[in-house]
Amino acid sequence: MSLETRSPANLRFGTFELDLRIGELRKQGKRIKLQEQPFHVLTVLLQRPGEVVTRDQLRSQIWPADTFVDFDNSLNTSINKLREALSDSADSPRYIETLPRRGYRFIASVTGTDSKGMAIGATAPTHGWKIAVLVAVMVAALVGGGLYWRSRRARQLTEKDTIVLADFANTTGDPVFDDALKQGLRVQLEQSPFLNILSDEKVSEQLPLMGRQKGDRLTKDLARDLCQRLGNQAVLAGSISNLGSHYVIGLNALNCRSGDPLAREQVEADSRERVLTSLGESVKKMREKLGESLASVQKYDAPIEQATTPSLEALQVHSLGLRTWYTKGGSAAIPFFQRAVELDPNFAMAYQPVAEGVCSLPRERHKDYDPHGV
Repeated sequence: MSLETRSPANLRFGTFELDLRIGELRKQGKRIKLQEQPFHVLTVLLQRPGEVVTRDQLRSQIWPADTFVDFDNSLNTSINKLREALSDSADSPRYIETLPRRGYRFIASVTGTDSKGMAIGATAPTHGWKIAVLVAVMVAALVGGGLYWRSRRARQLTEKDTIVLADFANTTGDPVFDDALKQGLRVQLEQSPFLNILSDEKVSEQLPLMGRQKGDRLTKDLARDLCQRLGNQAVLAGSISNLGSHYVIGLNALNCRSGDPLAREQVEADSRERVLTSLGESVKKMREKLGESLASVQKYDAPIEQATTPSLEALQVHSLGLRTWYTKGGSAAIPFFQRAVELDPNFAMAYQPVAEGVCSLPRERHKDYDPHGV
């Protein structure tokens, strides 16, 4: 008798069926809407039931190497949408289990059927095949790990390199994060005596030369173009998304010429009020990954709330004031700074332009800025 070599047309689990031919998920025959990326993630997990599928493996199979995308945010969003479609829970999973810092595992039984609905066996590989794959993965990890470490250290920045900050990709629906988080990120990074951050003034000068308006938002792609134009080294892009009642904040540093990743960080905030604190924790780790010494990070590390304000609204208004100053001048910006002071009377950074009546703000703060002083 010949061995079964047919590939399944459908994959069944619980009351669900995934039709691989037409790319459709059904529950008891009823179609369930599922976007392209979550569908691909589910397909990969179903083809390896009971196995741990790492985030890197999902990246390599679903997001091509030349795709310029916030992978961490996209994968988290895809997993969330999958759980929603399957009525699954991260805390008590029936289908998709999360293994922290490792990846995901599909824990329900999966059966393949042909185009006529005839079962052709479970899709799980044989025990011997699993062992062979495990050995191969372990060997690759041991060999590749050393290469990764060496390449990572080789890609770290130097004091001569400049970073371009992109605006945050905000999918929460809360507009306060649009400007406040980038301002908080900038202030945290500018505490560093090691990192050089391209000033907002320089960005405003260059955008018209690129056929853009001074006030245009700096998307990741636009930031990368600007970075290459100025001969800078890296782009740092932030993102924030919902995870139930929590928030996921991501930072992704890229070589602006090659698009190769330099460093990534991701943290979770359990409430809106904790977002700035969580961002600060992420920035500390990012600074060290980019090449700054741990001693320097620890010495120049005033919390965002102390260096700026604990009020997201005040930070957002202050950021709008800075944007207005660079695009329309000091007089137009003064009302924003006044409003920031009203929202937080202890917001020391917002007092300077209000007290002076003009916006003579520091343009390159990070070499001289003392977040502990007023």
